[in-house]
Amino acid sequence: MRYAYPALLLCIFLTGCLVIAGCTSSSGPAQGTPTPTTIPVPPKGTTLTLSEIIPYVDAAAAYAKEAGKEKAIAEFNNPDSVFNSGEAYIFAEGMDGTALAEPFEHEIVGKNILDITDPYGIPLERNLVDTARTGKGLVSYHYRNPANNNSIEPKVSYVVNVDGTYFVGAGYYENVGTVFPAAGRYADQQDITRGELVAFVEEARDYALTHPQEQALAAFNNQSGPFIQKEMYIIAYDSSERNLAHPYSPLIRNLSLKHYNDQDSVATIAELADIAQSGGGFAHTTQQIPVNGTLIFAPKLQYVLPVDGTWWISAAILNPDYTQLRTGNLTGIRIRNQTQEDLYSLVDRAVRYAQENGKEKTLAEINKPDGSFVNGNLFVWASDFDGNLLADPFLKDLSGKNQMDYTDAYGEMTTRTGISAITTGTGYVHGMFADTSAGSDRLIPKLMYMKAVDDTWWIGSGIYGVEVRQQG
Repeated sequence: MRYAYPALLLCIFLTGCLVIAGCTSSSGPAQGTPTPTTIPVPPKGTTLTLSEIIPYVDAAAAYAKEAGKEKAIAEFNNPDSVFNSGEAYIFAEGMDGTALAEPFEHEIVGKNILDITDPYGIPLERNLVDTARTGKGLVSYHYRNPANNNSIEPKVSYVVNVDGTYFVGAGYYENVGTVFPAAGRYADQQDITRGELVAFVEEARDYALTHPQEQALAAFNNQSGPFIQKEMYIIAYDSSERNLAHPYSPLIRNLSLKHYNDQDSVATIAELADIAQSGGGFAHTTQQIPVNGTLIFAPKLQYVLPVDGTWWISAAILNPDYTQLRTGNLTGIRIRNQTQEDLYSLVDRAVRYAQENGKEKTLAEINKPDGSFVNGNLFVWASDFDGNLLADPFLKDLSGKNQMDYTDAYGEMTTRTGISAITTGTGYVHGMFADTSAGSDRLIPKLMYMKAVDDTWWIGSGIYGVEVRQQG
């Protein structure tokens, strides 16, 4: 099962619609339908990864072009098709959001599913369509994993445009939350400063401006080249968020990553692209560090610069205040003790309250430190799209003041980044903030979610701390 559903319907979702490996058998193609002699379908029992999904979907797209739309759709809809073996299956959808092929969910075939969202409000079908229009790419979202007690986990689908009218795709669960391996966070690495990060990206940008693009990209993709220093390396994307360079992830080259989100639903590439379009700057992202069976999602500081109007480059470092996480040292580190579901639910409830009760009553309730939208260090605030803070239970002295150009200690323009996430992304963004509800001055990683009430103002909240997960 690939589809998501509104958060309010989680409790009534029919898990019988979910089909995984072991629930189907493969007895051959649909009667009378030609198929390629060799389809790279991952075998049963395989832990799916991008390296299995890409050739599998590419083969399905090639078959669809050769066999024609009618025969291809019939083949993909057949649960016993050679394309639907193992832990993967092919789906097909029209560019208008109509489900064309769903081998294990025939009841939705022919229906328009354009407005489907995942449990955290991500418009997954619109993102699939938007990515397919670019040619091919990755789309991520959260979904129940039937192989793991239906727990909600990150999932990625790879989609390919067939003929401009429809696309094919397949997905896999991505428990670690990222497809982008880094050079590694090694104990013997030297800490890198913010200034060194800026100088590194500026040097790469100057190189790109003085050399042909092909030559510059070759240098950025070279693992032994001059643009890998310590833990820093250059990534490059064009203006449509199509990857041009990543020395440690060659599989994603030429794929659109506009709707690829990290484990917290933050659309990192879309966020960086927006910053590049504005002339460049800083963003907060995350980097997974595996230590003794534990995954630590450490805060990174990302710097991005445009090369010209058609492409941009970026690099990142482990946040200078959290370098101890490189070795897994969690001493004195605030660990996240609330979930993304807690965050989404609170903001969603506040937005619905505002839509039902009006702006004045809602702002008054938000401003109460003991109000219905405050639960310890989980609380909401409200701002308008011009950047004016409208309500905050713990920052009343800033109420009515414009925060559009607020820049944190690391250089991120947090308000602008957040508004961009609302209007062009998922609504989720990483930041570094003091825990005002606890009276702390230390800057702590914060995952924020912001949602529009209408086209003039929005409500947001955030959960503090470094996320730590057990592997496996």
